[in-house]
Amino acid sequence: MLMGFSASDNCFRNVVQLLFPPTVYLRSTRILSSRVYRVYHLNLSNGHQLVLRASPPPAIPLLRRERASLETEMRALTILAPINSPCIPRLYRHISRDASPSVSLLVRQYIDGIPLAEMQDQLSAKDLNDVDRQLGSLIKAVGQQVSTAFGPLSKVAAGTGHRHWREAFVTLFEEVLRDAEDMFIHLPYHQIRREVSRLSAVLDEVTTPRLVVMNLGRPSEVLLDPSTRQLCGLLDFGSALWGDIMLAEIFESPSDALLAEFGSFPQSRSIRSLLYSCYRHVYKITELYYRNSNNAIEMEVRRRLTDLLQTLTMTELPY
Repeated sequence: MLMGFSASDNCFRNVVQLLFPPTVYLRSTRILSSRVYRVYHLNLSNGHQLVLRASPPPAIPLLRRERASLETEMRALTILAPINSPCIPRLYRHISRDASPSVSLLVRQYIDGIPLAEMQDQLSAKDLNDVDRQLGSLIKAVGQQVSTAFGPLSKVAAGTGHRHWREAFVTLFEEVLRDAEDMFIHLPYHQIRREVSRLSAVLDEVTTPRLVVMNLGRPSEVLLDPSTRQLCGLLDFGSALWGDIMLAEIFESPSDALLAEFGSFPQSRSIRSLLYSCYRHVYKITELYYRNSNNAIEMEVRRRLTDLLQTLTMTELPY
């Protein structure tokens, strides 16, 4: 049992001892990220390579969606394990705060690759289409996992999910609006809430809760094999929920190659797409404030949000 966490070889050795026989030992460690979650690469004597993710220090503010990220990733990887996709890492262990008072930990398989964001300029149009087709196929496989209720994985598992997608999405949107209000971020809150409420009836056509990884498609979280330039892995499943597969970030501006592999959407998808895009842009603005990130990016996202709200204001339900 881990009674605490510090980025030390002794702590990493304790993790290895929890998972493997005494003959297996830690060869080396390196930090992969410390921006929000502390992420480490562990190289073991038996050839296994692990990723250890530790919850952030208390001083780092988290959006509501981020607070259960490690538990969500644990549940998502457990659900996806039967797919046996090489792009989806194997889960080794999740240690909650109930078991470790100072920190939550998640240990999973390490997938070697380079983020798409770092290779994008080196890829041909054919390379990019191949990656999009592979992503389309993977998203389809993820979306084939279904549940009996909508909402966060932990709430659905506890029996407190939503019967209707409309309720789950409005709740999800309200959470990020409250995150923004907590930080006194300037946004047209009344207009956003009014348009979401007015148009949310279109979401009732989504009747099957499907597994969706909302961040799926972010170039920083898609891994490519540098030699074959093919998709080889995804980095983060902490944004998963039971909902509408169209909420995945990759559908913000999907390529023809991705849609050809994934399949078509119903005709009424345009209003749903607008609502989801509005959510993503509000989330992005809020996330930038929480992370003290680039103002130039924020201005561009704000311009796009203004355009979306204007379009939503002029949109009428088809029934």
